[in-house]
Amino acid sequence: MTFIKRLLYSLVLFVGGWLFNFIFDIQFALGVAAGWFMREGYDNIASMLFKMIN
Repeated sequence: MTFIKRLLYSLVLFVGGWLFNFIFDIQFALGVAAGWFMREGYDNIASMLFKMIN
């Protein structure tokens, strides 16, 4: 039973950390937004976002 509790606790910590990194990673979010803007044809906005990343 202790092994299962530790496994679940580790899994929750891992998933929580992964989600935190996924949500708050600014470069990733700006890259996704810039890619979407490029796809939709807003190249000026996308280039400004790319300049923020670099």
